[in-house]
Amino acid sequence: MIIINNNPFRRPSLLQVLIGFAILFVFLYVGFYVTKWILYGLAFLAPLLIVAAAFLNFRTIKNFARYIWGLIRVKPTWGILVAIIAIVGFPVTAALLFIRAWSQWRKRKNYEEYVTSDGSEYIDYEVVDERRTRVRRIDVFEQGE
Repeated sequence: MIIINNNPFRRPSLLQVLIGFAILFVFLYVGFYVTKWILYGLAFLAPLLIVAAAFLNFRTIKNFARYIWGLIRVKPTWGILVAIIAIVGFPVTAALLFIRAWSQWRKRKNYEEYVTSDGSEYIDYEVVDERRTRVRRIDVFEQGE
């Protein structure tokens, strides 16, 4: 049985340190396997995600390509590095582009529902008295006294 002392000045025993490292390595081992299977799934779904992103909002993919091209023109080393990472990490890139295209599609869809059929929007407004807007702020405070 491990007894944990709440005294902050007491050093932990060797057994406590070894058990802590064992728990850390178990979490890392399980985390790597979970990550590996997620990346396998993304690698399988990446072409479908790119096609779905193109159908939802093609401008997302076009803007990403323009961003990388602009980066290559302005900062060639950094741009080429980002392009290589995007190509090597294609499953993750495809997933991120799909998520971005989907969120932009949802935003556009919600906006179209918000706008009325004739193209105008309902805007809440308040009528402001024109005489009060021309009075200086100091004069308004002096009148209250």
